[in-house]
Formats: sequence, C-alpha cells, structure tokens
Amino acid sequence: MKKWLGLVILSCLLVLASCSSNDDSNNKVIKNNTKGDKEKVTVIPQDNSKDYQTIHSKTPSQTRGYIGYGVTNRKDIDEMEMGLMSLSKEHFSPDKYAFQEGRFLSENEIDGMLGRKSKKTPNGLNPPLGKGSNVQEQAMNSPKELSYVLEQDYLTKESDNKYKLGGISLAISFNSVYQDKVMDSKGQTYDVDVDLDTSKVKADAKNYAQKVVQRVRQNKNLKNVPIFVTLYLEASPDSLVPGYFFDKAYVGQGNSNIGGWQTVNQKYALFPSVSAGDKHKEDEQSFDKFKSDVQNYFDNFIGITGEGYYKDNELSNLTFNINLKFYDKTEIVGFTQYVASLLQSKFPFDRSIPVQIYIKSNEQPESIIVKNPDMDKPFVHVYHQ
Repeated sequence: MKKWLGLVILSCLLVLASCSSNDDSNNKVIKNNTKGDKEKVTVIPQDNSKDYQTIHSKTPSQTRGYIGYGVTNRKDIDEMEMGLMSLSKEHFSPDKYAFQEGRFLSENEIDGMLGRKSKKTPNGLNPPLGKGSNVQEQAMNSPKELSYVLEQDYLTKESDNKYKLGGISLAISFNSVYQDKVMDSKGQTYDVDVDLDTSKVKADAKNYAQKVVQRVRQNKNLKNVPIFVTLYLEASPDSLVPGYFFDKAYVGQGNSNIGGWQTVNQKYALFPSVSAGDKHKEDEQSFDKFKSDVQNYFDNFIGITGEGYYKDNELSNLTFNINLKFYDKTEIVGFTQYVASLLQSKFPFDRSIPVQIYIKSNEQPESIIVKNPDMDKPFVHVYHQ
C-alpha cells in the first residue's frame, strides 16, 4: 500500500511539474558550482512550511533508482530517502533551502566506494576477500559492511530566477546481513548469506564515513560545500520494518575531516514480535488489544501487523496493515468504518500518536484510515477500482 501511495504522490508531483512548466515564473535556473553551464528546472512548491520545495529537472539523476543495487529491502530504501531528508532540516532549513535528488556523485564514483579493495579495484572501501578454499568461503570470511552512499542536494536561491548548490546530505548505509552472489574463475556463482556483528559494523562505520567524505571531496563540484553525514544500519532483507539511523555529523565548507558525532536515537518495532515484547511490553499489549477488537468484526481470519516508530525512546508514529478476503464492496465499507470507530472509542494507544491504517484484500489496497492528533475524526477513504 505504501508503495502504491508513493506512486500516487509521485504522479501528483509530476502533474504539478508539467503544469508549472507552462508558467515562466516557475522556470528557474541552476548554476553549476564549477562551470558556466546552466540548467532550466521547475520549482515545485511545498505543501507546508515544514517541507522542502523540490527542484525538478527533465534530465534524470545519474543514480536514479541506483540505490537498489546496494539496498534490497524497499522498507530501507524508503526510510533512508525520507529519513535523510527529515534529518537534513537541522542544517538545511526548508526556509532557506530547496531539495533536489543527488546529481553529483556518479554510478562509477559510488561503485568505486562500494567495491572490495583488490588489484582490479584498488579504491574499494570494502575489505578484500578473506581466507578460504573457494570464493564463497573467502567472501563469507570477509563480509562487505558498506552497502550504499545516498546523496541528496540542497540548493539556495541566489536571485529571483537562479539557484545554486548550498550543501549535500549523505546517508551511508551498512549491512546487518551480508547477502551476495559471488563468481569463481570458472563462472560458477555461489550464494553468500552472513549475519554480521552489528556492534562491530557500527564501530567500523565512522572510519568508512571518513573515507567516503574524503572521496566525495575529490568531486570537483563538491570540494567546498557543507556536507551533512548520517550512518544507517539496514534491516535484514526480508524484514517487515526498516533499519535505522544511528549517528550523524556535520562537515563544514571545504573541510574533509569529520569532527564530532551525534547519536541518532530512533528505531522501528514490529508488532507482534519477540523483540517488541521484550523492549516495548506495554505497547505490545496495546497492540494485542487493538488486534483483538479488529478481529471481533469477522469470524474468518484477519491478518494484522503493526509498525511503531520510536524517537528518543518514545512511540511517535503507528502504522497498521490489515489484510483479509472481502467478497463485496459493502463489506469493505462496513469494516473500514468499524476500524475507524475503534480509533475514536476504543483505541488503546495514546491519542497524541499519529496513526495510519492500510486495509487490503489479497494484498490489493482497499481503504486507508488516517488519524493525526489535530483531527477530530479520522480521515477515511475507500478505493474505487
């Protein structure tokens, strides 16, 4: 459902961009930091002052969609992209900066960092193959830790019709599970699957980040701009909740050394799960109560999972996914209204927590319910297909 909603939002943005492009007042120019080249773009206004204006170019980024090369879990991709944008507001305020997808680091530059250090790839930041009688053992004995380097650009308005790069943000991601396919000299491929020691990965991450920043500074367009750096630990490839950011740092204009690091205290919990029961017992019990109330509506099985977002150890957002087989549209309408009524009358969580509920039938989206703290009643929408 989230992916479907994302496509809808993206479509809306593209419509805005296409409409705006006919209005000369919205056509802006981006100046390259090191060349005289200029590029016409469209500036898409934000929904509210807390969000960024978006710089839209008809020329796609060199690394558009490339994150999937290093990060395989869609949950992690979404969290890295949106989480990095959110964290970036601390240094690149939406009042002064506009957002643009990363356009300066190329696929070759990113590949150069993600590769293993070897004779063929001497600039690779991941460790060389380890000991072993074959390439599979060698890879497993020396797993890759660094998985991706995500770039986001933040631009400042220079004049009425000109924008220039004001800073970049980086999300440097690391594996908690190393999964790969390796090939021997005869062309035979082998699967690699290794659970990593996350304490070691986090300890190594800062050293990787320092090398990444030094490598980024070699890009002629990024020699002098401020760099906001974040470190992200991926979830396992099949996880139903994303990983999390765990450290951040700011590198000043022209500097290549990361000074002090700050801890980022935010994580996700899956309900129901052993981990949530151990770390968030009261919230797990509240989830069980809500699940029981939802399942009272039908005699047949209703699958329900929850995703809790914790910031500074406080539950800050809730997402529920409900899946069951419906036989007609009126069932969907009635069930959706029933679940919405539970948010009003019997919801066991704190009412100040934003809630999103996605209802599906055979994994197809049927309806959505949203309740924010400032809303008297939940927003309810049933899809008509």
